[in-house]
Amino acid sequence: MNGTSALELGATLYVPALRGDSAQLAHGSLAGLRSIVICLEDSVREDEVDRAMRELERTLLRFVSRPPEIKVYVRPRNTAMLAWICSLPGVGLIEGFVLPKVTTTNLPAWLNAMSHDGYAIMPTIEGEEAFYRPILAKLRDQLTPHKHRIPAVRIGGNDILGLLGVRRSRTHSAYEGPLGTVIRDIAAVFIPRGFNVAAPVFEHYTALDVLRVEVERDIEHGLLTKSAIHPSQIPVIQQAYRPSATEIIEARRILDVSTPAVYGSEGSMCEPATHAGWARSVIARARIHGAYHQVEAPEAMFA
Repeated sequence: MNGTSALELGATLYVPALRGDSAQLAHGSLAGLRSIVICLEDSVREDEVDRAMRELERTLLRFVSRPPEIKVYVRPRNTAMLAWICSLPGVGLIEGFVLPKVTTTNLPAWLNAMSHDGYAIMPTIEGEEAFYRPILAKLRDQLTPHKHRIPAVRIGGNDILGLLGVRRSRTHSAYEGPLGTVIRDIAAVFIPRGFNVAAPVFEHYTALDVLRVEVERDIEHGLLTKSAIHPSQIPVIQQAYRPSATEIIEARRILDVSTPAVYGSEGSMCEPATHAGWARSVIARARIHGAYHQVEAPEAMFA
């Protein structure tokens, strides 16, 4: 279960448990999809929780006879629900859990609710702690012993904005609003210590041009996986992860041990000692998502 990289997740599609097609998605019904989160938290009304739990139970039973073909995570509502899920037949066939609203205070309870430590976990930062770097650093330190089982730390952008009483813009990327500072702080606290960070969802699923710009900004900030809430977003996100042929050539040269310590290329200074991390990321993106060749029209992308 452990050992999944953030890049392998691609655009992680959040699927409300009540939709009923989680098993089909897990079995590859949507081309290009690499990972899903079956959500029993914010996407389920309080009066629908019991029905959502029964639907999840049926989905996990289907995995017993046919294991998932992509990476499947479950997002429980609370620690009691997490403990219940861990007792269900078929749960051992999923990758792990997305833990909602994780804080420095409740993290131990979340970890203790799991039946064993073999599950991957993706803690989600989406409360007031997101605004305070010292508390983010404390949370990072609490998570450090579990880093090997954390594909990515997730950012609950809509919940964070909800604390401010605002909503994502339809015409601007996250980086042009108050969420931009939060993303930068979380990235700065977690990524240098070896954690991956997942970029938050863009809820306006018809504004694909804005999404495309936002993913480019995600990559600039070191965020190489992103939450998605609609299938139309998946090819846009994952195409953005494809490096160009020029980037791949540059990355290979940077990683070549015979390359000079500093050199010029295409009008830019290259310094392998400082650019090696970027180069390794480019090569990994090409290996997992392929290389970018040409711009496709939106109608071709979704044909």
